[in-house]
Amino acid sequence: MRLFVRTGFTKFAGYLVGGMKAWDNAGYPFAQINQMSVFQLKDVREQLQIVDVRSNREWKGGHVPGARHIFLADLSKRIKELDPERPTAVYCASGYRASIAASILRQAGFDKVYNVPGSWHAWREAGLPVNQDQKAAA
Repeated sequence: MRLFVRTGFTKFAGYLVGGMKAWDNAGYPFAQINQMSVFQLKDVREQLQIVDVRSNREWKGGHVPGARHIFLADLSKRIKELDPERPTAVYCASGYRASIAASILRQAGFDKVYNVPGSWHAWREAGLPVNQDQKAAA
């Protein structure tokens, strides 16, 4: 729960006793989120809607060119700002919040969703282009 609280989620309806291992042992189906490396993202970013789910402070420190900023905790409230028909790549600082965001988008009917493993850290380490804004997007 501590990790969820850090990402802005503070209301819980329950939890899975035994975790994903219990889900798997019960034979329930798994869904998968497509993965896209930072190099793939760089090459096709003009064709995607890119969503940065980090905090305002993180966004101000730099972001992927062309990305739209929607903090993870606000994503469900602001999901209508995104086009569910467009392929969507989601990133955060390292990939944890992005995977949650990708799951939220899939649940909302976004079929072409990509999580970016390593996310912002991988983008920066690769020396890829960075945009910096003095103000965070709404």
